[in-house]
Amino acid sequence: MGEGCSGNLPPVRRPHRTWPQRLLLTLNIALVLVCLVAAGGVWWTYHQASALPRIDVGASLSPTVAAGEPQNILLVGIDDGSGLQAGDPVLRGRTATLNTDTVMIMRVDPQTKQAALLSLPRDLYVDLAGGGKGRINTALALGGPERLIETIKQDFGIPINHYAMVDFHGFEALVSAVGGVPVYFNYPSRDQNTGLFQYDPGCVTLDGDQALAYARSRHFEIQRTPNGKWQEDPSSDFGRITRQQQFIKAALRKAVAKGVRNPFVLKDLVGIAQKNVTLDTEFSIQDLVDLGMQFRDFDPDQLVTYTPPATGKMVGAMSVLILDTEAAQPVFDVFRGTAPIPGDQASSSTSTTAPAGGGSTSSSTLGPTTTTTAPPSTTTTVSPFVPTAPEGESCS
Repeated sequence: MGEGCSGNLPPVRRPHRTWPQRLLLTLNIALVLVCLVAAGGVWWTYHQASALPRIDVGASLSPTVAAGEPQNILLVGIDDGSGLQAGDPVLRGRTATLNTDTVMIMRVDPQTKQAALLSLPRDLYVDLAGGGKGRINTALALGGPERLIETIKQDFGIPINHYAMVDFHGFEALVSAVGGVPVYFNYPSRDQNTGLFQYDPGCVTLDGDQALAYARSRHFEIQRTPNGKWQEDPSSDFGRITRQQQFIKAALRKAVAKGVRNPFVLKDLVGIAQKNVTLDTEFSIQDLVDLGMQFRDFDPDQLVTYTPPATGKMVGAMSVLILDTEAAQPVFDVFRGTAPIPGDQASSSTSTTAPAGGGSTSSSTLGPTTTTTAPPSTTTTVSPFVPTAPEGESCS
């Protein structure tokens, strides 16, 4: 593992791929560090982790749970382009303010060896903790991580035990470190707002720049016929979330294949994490070690993903999403701990969205596995705006 990482390290058992190795790129935030448990030995984990940035979120976190108990980790992708080059396409159409570009809650249950991921649309219109209303992604900019955590607890009744975040630059660097992430494009695809340009259908390995443009795409367009009209995904942020969740699993598989077995790549990932990943001060290295041991046989394809149902609406001049509170309760119950994580690959969300540019709403079922009922029921529907390898083909 380079300087300081060779010598008397314990051997790595290769037959089992562990949770640390698989959860490496769950939006590339905190658990990138856990991979060191199996791949580099506990001593090196503790040594390297001392350089991780930390943030004190005060009393906003829910009480720490006992070892082996279920817990929720708030994973935040930060809309901060300060580490990017001046000409980077990510900077197109954005301001210099710090916003929450991606908000996800990961629930891990060591007792059942299950994990679930809840993506909260950034345009979700909520009551902000401390007063006022606004999109959920403004909570961080207005009051830091504490206000975002308190808003989630207040509005959804979901406890948050730990907090972790990564910025744009870290996302690009982590994807590049594993040699890119493969995505199967069924049609020529683009997003002129984020700089995504993929005109050749088929399996494409996205580099850091294009991976970020893909993961951030809200104006995703496809061209179904040669030289035909470009069609934009009418589901906006819901489509973006579905593509993000799909990308996460592809990234996990690539990280296992590329990073875990290559000590030089692993060392790069750790160095990137030290520069770009921030954990709350209560998130101890022992917590990460424990998770790694508890989930050593976890399969990333069993990561259950959710998006809460919501309806597009204009509030003044602002386009927002209004939560369907009643329909969202079965999903939220999973993360509240009052309902179990489903034992299959169910993904729950009935996404009711406004077409691009506002206007009347329409009901839309998104993604490779979405449903119109509470978990764990599943209805398989493939959206043309979610790149998916044809049946019988793989993209890896």
